[in-house]
Amino acid sequence: MKKVILGILIGLSLSAISVVALNLCNAKDIEYNASDINWDVDTVSDALNDLYKSKGSNTNDSCNNVAEPNLGNEEKIIPVIIDDNGTVTKVNKNNPNWYNYCEKKWANAVILNDSVPIPNDNQAIEMINIESMFVWIPKYKYKLWNVNSTGKDSIEQKHSIDIVFDTTNTIEKNGVSCETPMESGNIGNCSNGEYMTHPAFISFDVDGFWVGKFETGYKNATTTAQAQVSSNDPSYIVVKPNAFSWRNNPVKNMFEAAYDYERDLDSHMMKNTEWGAVAYLSHSKYGIDREININNKSSYKTGYSALPSTNQQTFPGITGDDNSYNQQWNTNVGYIASTTGNITGVYDMSGGAFDTMASYTFGKYGNSGFNSTLLNDMYNDDYYDVYNANSTGDSYQYMILGDATGEMGPFRQYVTGGSSNDFHNGWYGDIAYFIDSSNSWFRRGGPYTDGSNGGQFEFNRHSGALEASNGFRIVLAGENKHPTN
Repeated sequence: MKKVILGILIGLSLSAISVVALNLCNAKDIEYNASDINWDVDTVSDALNDLYKSKGSNTNDSCNNVAEPNLGNEEKIIPVIIDDNGTVTKVNKNNPNWYNYCEKKWANAVILNDSVPIPNDNQAIEMINIESMFVWIPKYKYKLWNVNSTGKDSIEQKHSIDIVFDTTNTIEKNGVSCETPMESGNIGNCSNGEYMTHPAFISFDVDGFWVGKFETGYKNATTTAQAQVSSNDPSYIVVKPNAFSWRNNPVKNMFEAAYDYERDLDSHMMKNTEWGAVAYLSHSKYGIDREININNKSSYKTGYSALPSTNQQTFPGITGDDNSYNQQWNTNVGYIASTTGNITGVYDMSGGAFDTMASYTFGKYGNSGFNSTLLNDMYNDDYYDVYNANSTGDSYQYMILGDATGEMGPFRQYVTGGSSNDFHNGWYGDIAYFIDSSNSWFRRGGPYTDGSNGGQFEFNRHSGALEASNGFRIVLAGENKHPTN
């Protein structure tokens, strides 16, 4: 492994310690060794915290700390480069052009259909041979800004989220960083202005995770209706563009299909905190850094983007099913529906179908098909986020820090269409309904009709029952740490 040493010049005087860091943007194989340095810190995390405090995070790119994508068994998940026109090409994982988060070029990988041979490096892969596509979300910490969810005021808070890639977990260091609280309604010792490791990376103890590049589709469906199937059979899963989203399925079926999809890669149904990790990265200098364009395709096909000429500033927005309403992922219009603003990002995080989350109100299973025995006794609690039993539609204080709910204030209630007086957040006015005792499951992003109400920061609720607008998304945590339930 190439070793790039974080250069530190230490000059001791009576008044100060001067620290200078060499910043290399596109290095994947970075190693930091402080064993020969006399410094009053014990860990890389401490050193980085001191560095950011003294220099200011905006002057220090952290691309040199991007965690290398975990490919596990490379005969299963294959690194690829995707050209702007959508051509997918096998790449060697050591190729420096595979990804560059400084340039908003996120790492992509694919899983091939059964019996398709592994291509050689630099060989194009036909879309018909691809079963699923994934994007790497590397571990990071972010600068807190609304830990108390004191959002019912008139101050707009949306901003570029300050993210620092770092494979260590933040520690308690007053005014600099805090240990990540992992519970609903618990902010621990965290304060605004401090850095906190995002919780999505802690529950599975990973340096990153693979997220479905698109909403989960239903294999071989050729119509919208054919993808409305109540089943937990993982053999029908596809994650690729121009697929019909798999919908009209209760939460239990979605959860089980995602869980059984790729056990060796620790596949599972996306959780609220994982959605938050992708949404926050999208709204940073490493992503599109604004609201993602909506997929307004009325047939629930994946990877589409509304034309700028269609009015999405109302509710409902303008929707349709041909190129006078939207374009595909591999076009200039398509790119703005990606988390990066280019073809390397994650799609369908606004519109398409609702993305149902494996996240619910404690003790309230609704119409999901789950009960305590079927969920809590059978599956490790890493696979779902649990929220306070007392939560109501506007109890934003019961957020889990990092889940892109309570931090998205200020929240207001107003009418955007019809007669519904809905809650909206301060980040683009997206719908903002917390879960409660009867509608106890989170869903994110909004459906294709949502117009001004939808976006990567929308959060909503439902009972967990099958519903035609509800789909789901798959995450791969990497090497399976839970080989049995």
